[in-house]
Amino acid sequence: MRILLFQILLLISLSLSSQNKFSLHNFPDDKVMVVAHRGNWREAPENSIWAVKKAIEYGADMAEIDLALTKDSVLILMHDKTIDRTTTGKGSPSDYTFDEISQFYLRDGVGSATQMKIPTLKEILLVSKDKIFLNLDKGFNYIGLVYPLLKQYNMMDQVLFKGSTDYDIFNEKYGKIKGEIVYMPIVNLQKENSNEIINRYMENYVPYGFEFVVGNDESNLIDFRKLRDQGVNIWINSLWPSHNSGHNDDRALEDPQVYEWYINNHVNIIQTDRIKELTNFLLERSLKMKSICLE
Repeated sequence: MRILLFQILLLISLSLSSQNKFSLHNFPDDKVMVVAHRGNWREAPENSIWAVKKAIEYGADMAEIDLALTKDSVLILMHDKTIDRTTTGKGSPSDYTFDEISQFYLRDGVGSATQMKIPTLKEILLVSKDKIFLNLDKGFNYIGLVYPLLKQYNMMDQVLFKGSTDYDIFNEKYGKIKGEIVYMPIVNLQKENSNEIINRYMENYVPYGFEFVVGNDESNLIDFRKLRDQGVNIWINSLWPSHNSGHNDDRALEDPQVYEWYINNHVNIIQTDRIKELTNFLLERSLKMKSICLE
């Protein structure tokens, strides 16, 4: 009897542990995920350690960061093809070893040099683990390099990969690990083959979600509810009008009701440059999961 009771309690404990695990797969279906574009770049240099820390502080659920590779194959954070705009250096990341590129400083949003250095992906993983999810943008070609790091830090279900390729290319490149990673295709609804790309994925590999580019108007908008009903998340950027038929962040400064468009269209992941405004809008409607820092 005691053994049976112990086994029951153990199963309950394991079940609760699984439910409470910080995982993309455990994010509530009835909440909207707030994604901080390049971290919280309004409060710290984009793609910096402090941009990720400030995204956590402001209550974002995920930080979008950009990857690049140095000459000696160290994964770092960098959005542009060159380091000119965001650092005190010049040239491509691949022009430098990590030690060499570390001599430069990051610039802030107005171009002034700071005392912050270009971070490695390893550093960001350690900062974000169990606190905020990560989306690795510009990282499709680096999935094979990132994969062992996520294994090492036990973060396979805390990091989202994305790519703009069709299913066949994705499967050819990453078919052996596609069942282990969390992946989201990017689909531009303005392109003629957009429905074909969606259907091909859904027939062969149900992704974590789709990121959609809608365009400047709703002429190419589809019914996202059908995908949501199949357990697929819908990601749309609120950054610029071309992503969201004009329902962008800057409009929300004067009228936060702009974000209602996303809710009405069954969008449950929004990448934003206005973390505070979007978070307040969602909290008022009980659509935001409280973060560690907001609780």
